[in-house]
Amino acid sequence: EVIALSPKTLMATNRFVCEICGKGFQRDQNLQLHRRGHNLPWKLRQRTSKEPRKRVYVCPEASCVHHDPSRALGDLTGIKKHFCR
Repeated sequence: EVIALSPKTLMATNRFVCEICGKGFQRDQNLQLHRRGHNLPWKLRQRTSKEPRKRVYVCPEASCVHHDPSRALGDLTGIKKHFCR
């Protein structure tokens, strides 16, 4: 599964925001753990499918070697760091 994220999404630092206090988090899991402090319902998502899907992330920059799906990076953190650099 090839995933192409926009530059805005890759550069976003606080994509998940608490609706109570407005504090932002980079990961949904961090927000869910924070919600526990407000005594709000929270749920950590578990993987549901039995077979793992291989995800790769392509760079949005057309001139980059990692823009080609065959040279895509294997994790979200890696593509974010690559694009920021």
